[in-house]
Amino acid sequence: MTENSLLFQDETSEKYFRFSTKWITCLFIQKILKQLEKNNPKIILDVGCGTGYITDIINRSMDANIICCDMNSNRISFAKTQFHLETIIADITHLPFKNSSFDMVLAIEIIEHLPNIESALNEIKRVTKKNIIITVPNDPYFMIANFLRGKNLKSFGNPPDHINHFNKKTLKSILSKYYLKGEISKNAFLWLIANVYK
Repeated sequence: MTENSLLFQDETSEKYFRFSTKWITCLFIQKILKQLEKNNPKIILDVGCGTGYITDIINRSMDANIICCDMNSNRISFAKTQFHLETIIADITHLPFKNSSFDMVLAIEIIEHLPNIESALNEIKRVTKKNIIITVPNDPYFMIANFLRGKNLKSFGNPPDHINHFNKKTLKSILSKYYLKGEISKNAFLWLIANVYK
């Protein structure tokens, strides 16, 4: 079985390979890379990395040391064996790192899944020296796009594991409680990307 076919079977990675979504997820990843290049971090933590697909692209695109973590042991094992990434099983609300350990922390499509956003935001703030990039679905557009392609029809396009929903205003409101400054912009229209600072 090829690497791509294994990724296609994982629900967190398959959108990067489907014909109907591959083009827009490529735009999504390119925007993340541009934000990273702007900050030029040398030590990066990717929390909730899943299979490590995006982490690997970042790793190959930048001159930086990257550690990735996730709570799912199968996905972490895949990231380690397939992409040869430095991995650790860890909970975003209890990260096993000292204060200010990283130049940049990435939380890509994570906080929409979390019952305790506050603990997660405090923890990623604690372990970064300065910069944090957070991406979330841009609702309701993300849900509308899902519905139009026939996905999650019973919940009107909302994935069952998305328990938090954001637009630009609501994301700015919650992030402003934890971070001094930053910018939020659309990412490939269906997502929002926040580049924030301690």
